[in-house]
Amino acid sequence: MTQQPPPDMERMNQRAAKVQEICKRADAEILILDDLIAQLEEKIRASPLYSYRLHKAKRLL
Repeated sequence: MTQQPPPDMERMNQRAAKVQEICKRADAEILILDDLIAQLEEKIRASPLYSYRLHKAKRLL
């Protein structure tokens, strides 16, 4: 088994910076999706059909 040379620190730093940027973008996308979900849930709760179903479910309890 041959021993590999140690990794180049500059390349490691570049890759780490890329991974950090990808994580920041993913966090931003998740935040946008969370906001969209909250907006959809708000619209669903304002729906007359949702109100009807919720009232019906509460009566069954």
